[in-house]
Amino acid sequence: MNRKLLRTVQPLLYGCITGIFCGAIVTLFSVCARIVCSFAFELYALDRTPLLCVCIVTLVLLCCLIAAIIQTLCTDSRGSGIPLAEAAARGMLKVKWLRTAAALIAGSLVSFACGMPLGSEGPSIGVGGLIGEGIGATCKKPAELKRYLITGGASAGLAVAFNAPLTGVAFALEETHRRFSPGILLAAFSAVVPAVIVSQLMFYGLSHDAYLYSLGIRQGAAVLPFLKQTEYGGGMIMLKVCVAAAVCGGLIALVAAAFNLAVFTVGKYIGRIKSATLRLLPAFALTAVIGLSLGETVGTGEATFAETDIYTATWLLITLLVLRFVMTATASGAGATGGLFLPMIAIGGLFGTLAAKASIACGIDSAFAPNIIMLCISAFFAASARAPISAIAMAVELTSSFANLLPCIVAVAVSTAVAAAFRASPIYERMMEDLYSKAHTADIGGNVTVTGIVPPDSFICGKRIRDILWPYNSLVTSLVRGDTDIVPDGETEISAGDKLTIRAENVTFEFFSEQIRDYINQNLQ
Repeated sequence: MNRKLLRTVQPLLYGCITGIFCGAIVTLFSVCARIVCSFAFELYALDRTPLLCVCIVTLVLLCCLIAAIIQTLCTDSRGSGIPLAEAAARGMLKVKWLRTAAALIAGSLVSFACGMPLGSEGPSIGVGGLIGEGIGATCKKPAELKRYLITGGASAGLAVAFNAPLTGVAFALEETHRRFSPGILLAAFSAVVPAVIVSQLMFYGLSHDAYLYSLGIRQGAAVLPFLKQTEYGGGMIMLKVCVAAAVCGGLIALVAAAFNLAVFTVGKYIGRIKSATLRLLPAFALTAVIGLSLGETVGTGEATFAETDIYTATWLLITLLVLRFVMTATASGAGATGGLFLPMIAIGGLFGTLAAKASIACGIDSAFAPNIIMLCISAFFAASARAPISAIAMAVELTSSFANLLPCIVAVAVSTAVAAAFRASPIYERMMEDLYSKAHTADIGGNVTVTGIVPPDSFICGKRIRDILWPYNSLVTSLVRGDTDIVPDGETEISAGDKLTIRAENVTFEFFSEQIRDYINQNLQ
């Protein structure tokens, strides 16, 4: 088999292997998460007796202590898991994949056991990325291929968690790398397709159990089945909803900017606490207090959101929205293990329910309330994560309907523009940068220059510069082919024997040296 064909087949083959493992492991994790969350819901739904209150407080304190021990043993298990997967995929961090994946799963389940307002989709993405890292490391693959596998694994984790393959692929392009390339697209698709097939086969088998079926463990289950989208019968109603979408998009962008700021502010101050127990205690304590006061607020918020509609009292919707906002920002800012996807859907959905009530008062038919709620969810996610394409794909896949596509596009476009105008930092991008800064606080380096020859077996041969996942913070500054100096740009194709000069900024010598050795035969200067 010639080298060019091998370089094409390898990512596809190992991507499929990554997808199969991700599909199985993330599915089992999702089932466990559902069971544990169900336990928390049932616990807080019991009659408030003094004995029950003591038991809940004891459970919360015990969970806080266990979570602190897990995070002390594995500091990378803090947070949602998405920034970790993104940093690893971009070559910013080295992680101990097996220990970190186990810590993410265990830490998440501990958080869910006491009703923490976080979801399983973030850890699913993190675990998926770590599985890709593990397969690449076990098979001793080059650094760039490992990063493709991390990307594919992260995409597969999201696709399995939400049963949303297109959202997983869009997330890889738009959020994980914030760039488009054939290699990233291939990595995402090659992992997502087998992962979703494996997960659906497992869900089909598990759904034969009556208890698991009652928890929503079933083949082809949509995440938001209660938001059935209404078809637009004419241009006038579509126009009215699009106008409402533009208004809602602008308003919810402000809510998203405030949410991001709240998460970063809490993280800034609570993150200074060195003791993991004391740092996590406010989040766990707040969960217990609010859960005992209003049990419907615990967990991801999906159940709370599902039980509210346009007939719910406005004051109750506002109360639930504020509590959900405060609880999620506190939990995430404190570094509790768990994802933000579902909590953001709940916040966007509660705001959307309020917006739907206002829209109906302005003359829009109540049949379109689910449409307005869904476009608010998409707009909130787009403004917070600054990932509009993923938000639109999510709107289609979570409702299994294209009916609301145009209004969602309007809402997402407006919310993204408003968030950019207010210079709101994308939540996952900012978390990833903070993670990188903390990991390299003591050893942040300077500038490193590398000159070397591209060997015939290098993974970058035959690729354009812009399609290569170069080591973090690096740039090809010079390319010599034979006796010819070539000014490198994104379209320049790398050939065996090329002499490259690569410059990296703000990296350590050892870290960059280890990364670049799979690209060229190097001479570090």
